Amino acid sequence: MNKKLKIFLFLLTISLSFVVSILFWKNMSLDLNNYDNVIGFYSENNISNYNNLLRFIFFTGFPILIFFILIKKIFYNNVGFINIFKNKLIDEQKENKALVLILVFFLLIITLNYLSIDLISNTVDYFHEGLTLSSAFNYYKTGLLWDGAYLSNSLLSDILSAVVPWKIFDIVSIGSYKIFHFFLRYLTEIFLIFFIYKLSFIYDLKKNTQIIFFTIIVLISLKLNRDLTEIFYPFRYRDIPIFILLFLSIDFIKFENRKILTPFLLGFFSSFFLLWSLDRGVYYLVSIFILIIFSAIKKKYLSSSILVAGITVSLLFVYLLLGTSELQSFFYNASNIIKDFDLFAGSSYPTIFDFENKHSSRGTINLFIIIFNGFLISFLFLTKKFKLTDNSKIFLLFFFIVSFLIYKSALSVPDGYHMKQSIFFNKIFFITNLLFIAIHKNYFDNFKKLKLITFALLILIISKNLFNINYSNISSFKDRNLMIINKNDDLFFDNKYIDLKNYLSKNYDLKCVQLFTYDAIIPYLLKKEYCTKFNFLYVLSSDSVQERMIKELEINMPRIIIFNENYDFLFLKPVEERFKKINNYIVKNYIIDGKINNWVIYKKR
Repeated sequence: MNKKLKIFLFLLTISLSFVVSILFWKNMSLDLNNYDNVIGFYSENNISNYNNLLRFIFFTGFPILIFFILIKKIFYNNVGFINIFKNKLIDEQKENKALVLILVFFLLIITLNYLSIDLISNTVDYFHEGLTLSSAFNYYKTGLLWDGAYLSNSLLSDILSAVVPWKIFDIVSIGSYKIFHFFLRYLTEIFLIFFIYKLSFIYDLKKNTQIIFFTIIVLISLKLNRDLTEIFYPFRYRDIPIFILLFLSIDFIKFENRKILTPFLLGFFSSFFLLWSLDRGVYYLVSIFILIIFSAIKKKYLSSSILVAGITVSLLFVYLLLGTSELQSFFYNASNIIKDFDLFAGSSYPTIFDFENKHSSRGTINLFIIIFNGFLISFLFLTKKFKLTDNSKIFLLFFFIVSFLIYKSALSVPDGYHMKQSIFFNKIFFITNLLFIAIHKNYFDNFKKLKLITFALLILIISKNLFNINYSNISSFKDRNLMIINKNDDLFFDNKYIDLKNYLSKNYDLKCVQLFTYDAIIPYLLKKEYCTKFNFLYVLSSDSVQERMIKELEINMPRIIIFNENYDFLFLKPVEERFKKINNYIVKNYIIDGKINNWVIYKKR
């Protein structure tokens, strides 16, 4: 078979694989299995919450599998795929002092950017930030974590991201919480840069080319991160565990220069990252399991054992830190969120090429990015053209798998923001490998006169629009921050919330607050602890969780329950329709005692 015919058959088969994937997407649909009666998009439409996942796996996986089989059969039939994992050689991390200087330069630039940025903060997100502020204040007053609050995500995002700055600055305020979040954004960029620095060693580039590679990827990655940050910055720090995972995995897979410390840290962080962010923690654990499989295939039994030992020590530490009761509450909380999240928060992933849906184009592009990443890893794995070491190939495969896993978040909540956030690592994978292919011959090392100062000036020119440094603000950084930290909380609220606060303070001597509304901010507004742990109603889901809340209501008997009869944030289904059991209990045991704006005050009969 001549070369042209091979290429034709190859392209034809790949095209047909896409046709099959599209047909599967449009025709595959499972019926709903909702035994615990979770109310949401899927229950209303009687379709399975697993449709998104199955469509995604087949739509992306089938073309990738066909591509790999074809490219190996037609072009690389003599390549032993499994032999790559049998190689026991350890790669050497070559020193590049100039690269370290560029790293320091970027760290300095983002630090100056952080110190000079205007931290204008006049509003508060009553829903997302309300959850954190109220749960944090509840912990501040009671010392209870999951025993005192049914959390949405994790210990850090739902409690500690507010409690930590309150302790640091010795003031309970919205301003201190927001200042800390700006710091977390800065911290996220630091971890991102360190990861890209480590990633630049994967490709075994010569020094000048490595510098160029690192610089371009950092600038692009920061731009992608800033685009997300500007939209909804509070949640970007959740990706820090993934940056750490990938950073350490490079040493674990490729260099093995810290044979004991690296696998131990990979295992030790596992439990703590579950507390950092529940979904990222789960992705981290799955990725660790994949690393153990890779190690077993490569017969690195010592590394695997140390990794497992790190996990064991981590679990022990968390147990000693939290205690039996809090751990039991955590597992109850986390297992229900993981089990029911898609059912109460999710919706169908936008149909590909559906131009009537505003999210379809982004969703379709993202899927094709993942597919092309699969093509790239298949090509890089099989070809010897680019002189990648076997260990580099294994890490790139691992990086692809991790990026693939993380896109599950977009399948759970397939709106524009979550899709944009979840594709981040896939974009980094795509850009880095595409750039590597473009410059694999170490082209820039031919420029003997390339000087560090000249290159640094070039970076400054390129990054002018990325880093807006107001040097006059740096000297006033402390004063500007203190002003926000000490800002009166009332200035963050609309008048209607202040009216509610004054009304309740005047008419009720409350020791605690119980909500039957999505207004998660109200307990913090009133500076009161929770009557029951079930105050963030958005994540209440099944009949069994509702029954658990009713039991707590019966035990604690809140004096009043606050209800919002016209809540319109995020197009959420009214609480009285989602939680009929709780609503029936309230109607039976409470009477309307007052009204103010949209809020109804129910009083115990």
